[in-house]
Amino acid sequence: MSIDLVEDEQSALSSAWRLQRTGNFVAALDLAQDSLRRWPTSQSLEYLWILALASCGSTQAALDALRASSLSLNIDEDCLALEARLLKDLAFSGPTTTGTLLTEAAAAYERVAQRTGGTYSRQNAALLWMLAGEHERALTLAAEVAQRLATSDVPKDEDGAYFYWATLAEAALVLGDQASLQRALAGANPLCRRNSWARSRTLLQMRRLAGVRPECAALIEQWYRPPVGLVLNAEWVPARLGDAVGIGAGDMPARAYCFGRVPAGDWHELAALGVQLHAIYPTTPFDEPKPLAANLRPERDASGHLDTHTWSSLFLDETDDQQRVCAQTALGLSLGQADELQAPWVILARSEGRWCMYQNADRAALRSAFDSVATLRKERPKYAFLFADAVSYSSLNADETRRYWTSLLPQTAAAVLKRHAGDIVVRKTWGDSLHAVFRSASAAATAALEIQAATAHLKEEFGRGRRLIFRMALHYGPADHGMDPVEEAPSVFGPQLSFAARIEPVAPPGGIFVTEPFAAQLSLEGARNVHCSYVGTTSLAKSYGRVRLLRLA
Repeated sequence: MSIDLVEDEQSALSSAWRLQRTGNFVAALDLAQDSLRRWPTSQSLEYLWILALASCGSTQAALDALRASSLSLNIDEDCLALEARLLKDLAFSGPTTTGTLLTEAAAAYERVAQRTGGTYSRQNAALLWMLAGEHERALTLAAEVAQRLATSDVPKDEDGAYFYWATLAEAALVLGDQASLQRALAGANPLCRRNSWARSRTLLQMRRLAGVRPECAALIEQWYRPPVGLVLNAEWVPARLGDAVGIGAGDMPARAYCFGRVPAGDWHELAALGVQLHAIYPTTPFDEPKPLAANLRPERDASGHLDTHTWSSLFLDETDDQQRVCAQTALGLSLGQADELQAPWVILARSEGRWCMYQNADRAALRSAFDSVATLRKERPKYAFLFADAVSYSSLNADETRRYWTSLLPQTAAAVLKRHAGDIVVRKTWGDSLHAVFRSASAAATAALEIQAATAHLKEEFGRGRRLIFRMALHYGPADHGMDPVEEAPSVFGPQLSFAARIEPVAPPGGIFVTEPFAAQLSLEGARNVHCSYVGTTSLAKSYGRVRLLRLA
């Protein structure tokens, strides 16, 4: 939504919150930031901007912005708890939990609870103190939460009731009260069965305590999470995929992915069952709604939304094996989404007309099934493309620029790319920009995360307390390999690189944005300890088109 279309501050705030709550964090961030330029004293807009910034993957930048703001003077519980929330996210963002940040987050939540009397902040403090090893402190807080809930009524609205039971479940888990946990499960499981995000967040919170409360581990796994589905032609399903179990109408997936065109009747039938269907196209489907922006070329519109489904286009060339690429992307996205949400994975085979759940799908068999389907075209090799940019590089003076090249860059991106040289086809830099082409999505993802980690731990700063921060983008697709006639060195070129280069400018400082093809390939490669979460649809640089993006963590 353009800021020009927003008439007043309240309209801007309402629109930005709608985008944030529907998972379109990039658009929420853009709208909140633009609105703050018009209403710079609005604490509500500032709060939402910081929250959206963190949702896009720039948690440290969000924390820095919060501490530089006046939001600490606001007495609203959500506003006061924002610092604790960001500290908690930072504590859990690395490969291992950071104890110091856990303690800071727990103390911050407890201060908010003491100031506001809030149950939400009190329970978060209890959970974090438990994980930090302060068991007595955690037990006292959790007992207070459980007592407060026991003497209050369950809210009438479904969302309120769900979070009532979810909070009770977490308190019971801290206390090791299996009877109360069982009661909370019975209360929560029939509710919000389509809200994958809320349910996965609660499950993740409880799983973090499984190591402290192993006797409750089996109960934790009974927490309901809606399946993620894939609509697939029978020809793509391998004969030995794994043990399949049919599911009932009450367990329909909250979201399902498909490729190509599904007959109109199927769109409406799935939508009527409450399934959010997302279709993958090779190019922009011109019978879908055209982009509203006057400066956006329709052929570059890569995302859209209808009443029955959402869709993405992959900007494939005519020479690509389009059906195979779209089907593989739908497959990888569905598997990745199931992993991200800790949800079951189901397939709707059109020939059978029923959903089947696969507990431990053989991903190698799935990849082989796609590779074995005959194609008339010789496929171009596929690569993972990384683009990075040093934030505010153009504002550096001569001394700072010299230190960037001689000290900061060698310690961060240059050192990481050197370690991964065996997986890299091309690597180069110009000015503040970095570019590398990898043989696999897994290698590119690992390198990108290592660059951001090395940059975050960098002790040396620029002048005036400014730190080096990269924004990054990753994409996966076909390309041609040849010689650069200027550098007289091996190079990779093609329209997919041009597309990837337009993503990096819209990534937030310290964040890593990836495309759907990259996220799909990462899942198909079976990458571990990394995950991609949807952050929304946004317009790329130079009017290149609108595209759905995910963040890598």
